[in-house]
Amino acid sequence: MEKSPFLILISLLCVQCTVNRSTSFLSTEEQIIVEQFSKLPQTNQVQISPADEPGSRLWLCLTFIDKESREPIADRSVYFYHTSAQGEYDPVDPSDESTARLNGAAVTDSLGRIFVNTILPGDYGTRGDNRHIHTTVEDARPEAYDIHFKQYTRGMGKSFIRGSDQHFLADLKYMLDSTLITFLQIETKR
Repeated sequence: MEKSPFLILISLLCVQCTVNRSTSFLSTEEQIIVEQFSKLPQTNQVQISPADEPGSRLWLCLTFIDKESREPIADRSVYFYHTSAQGEYDPVDPSDESTARLNGAAVTDSLGRIFVNTILPGDYGTRGDNRHIHTTVEDARPEAYDIHFKQYTRGMGKSFIRGSDQHFLADLKYMLDSTLITFLQIETKR
């Protein structure tokens, strides 16, 4: 019986360290939303990775709102960057990861929307739960916000994200052609 609390503790720690990678398919309603985002004007879209970039295709349907007023952030420039599928930033300036090879910018529409076409970033360093996309929102204070992925974030990472107003957890879904999709509302401050 003395080993029982120890086994329970180990079991709880193992559950904290695992990541649930289950990913569902888009619903019919979500497919309609993706179609609306994919038809946004070119100024409200960004293609971060080239079509031949190795990795899982990823589309992000993002809506930026003001955290206090809950109003859409319209006509605002947003810069994105992230690692390759291998977890490398490959920055132009080695001392500045924001100069990553995979980067791009778009402007929010009148409803605060941007459509992003890229690949799923890879893990970097020794950790296996740090895939994310950096965003920099013009005129926001702070201006940096990170998009993490539920299927690639462990319990401690999720806890950190819940306690932060600059980190957001996106739930990935599949399209029929295996493209990953996420819908996310990013609340920014001014």
